[in-house]
Amino acid sequence: MSDQVEEVKSKTDIVSIIGERIELKKAGRNYKAPCPFHSEKTPSFIVSPEIQIYKCFGCGESGDVISFLEKYEGMEFYETLKYLAERAGVKLSLQPNSLKGEPEKFFEINAKAARFYNYVLFNHPSGKSALKYLTFTRGLKLATLTYFRLGYSPDTPLAFKKYLIDKNKIDINDLEKAGLVYRGEGRIVDRFRGRIIFPLTDHRGNITGFSGRVFGNEKNVAKYINTPETPIYHKSKILFGLYEVRKEIKTQGFAIIVEGELDMMSSWQAGIKNVVAIKGSALTQDQVKLLSRYCQSMVLALDADMAGDIAARRGIEIAEKEGFEIKVARLGKYKDPDEMARNAPEMLKSSINKAIGIWDFIIDTIFSKYKGVSGTEKSKISKEVVPVLASIKDKITQAHYISYVARKLEVPENAVAQQLSAKTFRENESKNYEPETKDEPKDRKDVLEERLLAVIYRYDHTLLKKRELSKLFDTPFAKRLTVEYLRFIKTKEFDPSEFAEKLPRELLSKFTDIVLKEIDGIEEKKDDLEKELTVLIKEIKILRIKRKLGVISQNIREYDASGRERMLIQANEKFKKLNTKLYDLEEKEYKGIILEK
Repeated sequence: MSDQVEEVKSKTDIVSIIGERIELKKAGRNYKAPCPFHSEKTPSFIVSPEIQIYKCFGCGESGDVISFLEKYEGMEFYETLKYLAERAGVKLSLQPNSLKGEPEKFFEINAKAARFYNYVLFNHPSGKSALKYLTFTRGLKLATLTYFRLGYSPDTPLAFKKYLIDKNKIDINDLEKAGLVYRGEGRIVDRFRGRIIFPLTDHRGNITGFSGRVFGNEKNVAKYINTPETPIYHKSKILFGLYEVRKEIKTQGFAIIVEGELDMMSSWQAGIKNVVAIKGSALTQDQVKLLSRYCQSMVLALDADMAGDIAARRGIEIAEKEGFEIKVARLGKYKDPDEMARNAPEMLKSSINKAIGIWDFIIDTIFSKYKGVSGTEKSKISKEVVPVLASIKDKITQAHYISYVARKLEVPENAVAQQLSAKTFRENESKNYEPETKDEPKDRKDVLEERLLAVIYRYDHTLLKKRELSKLFDTPFAKRLTVEYLRFIKTKEFDPSEFAEKLPRELLSKFTDIVLKEIDGIEEKKDDLEKELTVLIKEIKILRIKRKLGVISQNIREYDASGRERMLIQANEKFKKLNTKLYDLEEKEYKGIILEK
């Protein structure tokens, strides 16, 4: 198995895989981008085509192509390996199901369940009423239902027993773990019985769970139920329709956010293709992260009550922090995008095109709730609007809306600013602040030796074979890395990626830093690197001499105090010779010992 892992990795280009997911820009020998694993303005995420490794110098995330996909896509190891093997044309040996892990097993179970539900909706008599509801009552075309793989679960306790359990031999316990069934009244019951089924997929098209909707006149039952949290289904990570419309979002440059599956499908059918659905009005961190792969702008087509919804505002803050431009579409007399898409599709398109800024929408909605601006009403508006102003993180934007609110309240601008400051002060007082911890500064010798290794690697790695250079290294890392290099090239041609694979874990991280990190102050041109080599060798030699002089000076004081004449004379002689060497290095034109012709 390990041989196949190496084969797959050797036939995979990490730059290509990562470049399909985030925008990489060439930076010398490497590629650079803002880190996909944390928010940053200055790009510090580096990808090396030479050693097939990535590293973020902001948050510290690093690894190879497999670990990137595991982290970025949330894939399991076997799922990642299978994906890369298919791309690389490598046929994996058959593996036992246990190697696949739970996620892949549950994806397969859900796919089979989805096929069953879909068959029932379109081909079985028990699905006729559900299909009629969707097409006649909700106005959805058969092509739309097919595209989003809708289905129906018959209103019987365990309708798919013959298909999933008897025919496909799926263990009843696995069905329960997948959230498809539950134990009730002494028997196994289909969780979604009697409901229209919406398959919920991740952004790779895997069905992670389901949403079931009633469509009759049932009372005292929830309109929607979802798969409970399982190893593969997490509500906070799902955006309904994303897999189907992700390319359209990328093309359009923005996403339209609606609240439910029917809102999404009706809008899509009306020609608004860059639309996805969330559950409720609150965006989550995971959903925002997902969307940021495809765009940096969004239009919210949600319930008007979102202006007073704390959870919704928290989601907006999350999106703003990720750098999103956020607007809101006004739905007018229509209660939701589904109704508007079915009755006035062109008006819905127009409202999206004329969407207004999120803070204008929320502030205007708050003011519209009150008829005038009397003292009492001003107080009520202030209580609602100040928390909104506080949630605006960009200070210039915040200042604009402080002025805007002051004008609408007909009060001095500094009155609003003072109210905001008082709220911020109270919040800060209630927080527990952790003292800042700083990394220990590196010793100058460590800094110089690591920089020298970085330059050698870029200029000519074979210089490490020269004994006169390897003698310069004193720090444990530099000495060990040199030993590992010399051992490696005894048996094969130097290959950076293979060398990195063979390195002990405790050396790999620093070696990755050396390869990926830009060298401050110089460009990676041969002449510049050669000059830097000369300077670094000189600096290291000077530093070594100065440290030796410090030790000898201490010895001289001790020998003089204790009256050891012979030792004192010898120490003075050593001091003079070293001092002369130091003078030669510092004062004279220096030719690097490695680069002399």
